[in-house]
Order: sequence, then C-alpha cells, then structure tokens
Amino acid sequence: MRKALNDNPVAQIAVLGVLALLVAFLLFTRVLHKSDSSSQATTAAPTTGAAAGAPAAPAPADGSTAAAPQGPVAGAPSTSPPAGAASTTPGAAPSAPVQGAPLSSRLVAGPGLPKAVADAYAHGEPIVLFVFRNHGIDDAAVRRSVERLRTSPGLAVFVTHAAGIARYARITEGVNVNRVPALVVVRPRRLSHGTPTASVSYGFRDAQGVRQAVRDALYNGPTNLPYYPR
Repeated sequence: MRKALNDNPVAQIAVLGVLALLVAFLLFTRVLHKSDSSSQATTAAPTTGAAAGAPAAPAPADGSTAAAPQGPVAGAPSTSPPAGAASTTPGAAPSAPVQGAPLSSRLVAGPGLPKAVADAYAHGEPIVLFVFRNHGIDDAAVRRSVERLRTSPGLAVFVTHAAGIARYARITEGVNVNRVPALVVVRPRRLSHGTPTASVSYGFRDAQGVRQAVRDALYNGPTNLPYYPR
C-alpha cells in the first residue's frame, strides 16, 4: 500500500486532503468549545452580595453578626441645654406640661420673686408666667396669646424677657426652666394644700393651646380617667 501511495500522486493528494479536513475539524471544535466557555463566564452576573468595589464590613472576631447601633448610645452627652440656659427651638412642637412640680422656695416677696407675684399667690390666684426672647420665632405669637389671658378674672398673668428671668427665680428654678418660650403655671394655694407647685411647658401654642395648657395645669379632678367616654 505504501508503494501504491508513493507511485500514485492522486492517492497522495486524497490522503493529504483527508488529513487536512480532520485537522481543521479538530481545531474548529476546540475553538467553538472555548468560545462557549468564555461567553458563559462573561454573561454570568452575581445575584447577591455587595456592589463591586464596595468594601465589606469587617466581621467581629468572635464570629457573631454585627448589627448597626440604634437609639441613643449609653454614656453619650445629652443634647438638651443645661438648666438655666434659655434657648429657642424654631418650629418645635409644644411639650406636655410637667405637672405638679413642688417649688423649693416659699412664694414670698424678696429676691427672686416680685411683690406683685407674691401678693397674687397669697390671695389664692393662679399665676401664669411667660418667659420669652425678642428674636424668637414662636415667642411673639405665644406672647400675644398669653397677654389675652389678662382679661380672665381671677388669673394673675406676668410676662418677662429671658434676660429678666432671675427676678422670678423662685418659680423658674423650681420647675427647671431651661429654654424659651416657656409657659409656667403656679397652682393656687387651695389646690396645692399650701405647698407651692407649678407646671412648665415649652414651644409654640396658639390662643386656644395657651388656654388649654392653663386648664390642664389647674385641673383638680381624677387622674385615672379612661381613654374612651364612659
């Protein structure tokens, strides 16, 4: 057979052609296989995990799952202003009054209490004290509403700038006034059994809200009322 191939050029060409086709077929299948593999690797996309390039949060050393801290951190400094430092929070919602805080001082005329306030308390009148600041956003509106209370019989109303708060220290220190506008209501003697007590609330209130704050501070009914009508 080898001699026939060597003596027959046609047979040699046919054999070479078959070999060439076989080699071409092998190369084609190998290239096609590589192309399919690279295409699958390129189109595959991760379904979970962090975005590419974003650094992952370090895991705790004990293997527990770290959680983002929520709420105030124990030991963190308070953001409330210190006692006696009057400040205004623009647009702040009115706070609920601190009910029935006993005052540490007797309400008698002298340093820290004008005579007019002491006389009103001695006569059994409720006392409304409003502390404001000239450039406060809410102060002017609340002050107008407090001034309207002067027409209410049996109610002693006093208004002072924050710079003059020391004149009423026996009241303001007793309820720890620490920002303005502040609305302080001193209960009359008949409701406090001879012990001066007062309530303080902060923030903006309209005329109706001011009157309601005074009524709440002077309320002397049961405290265990239900949240629904009887």
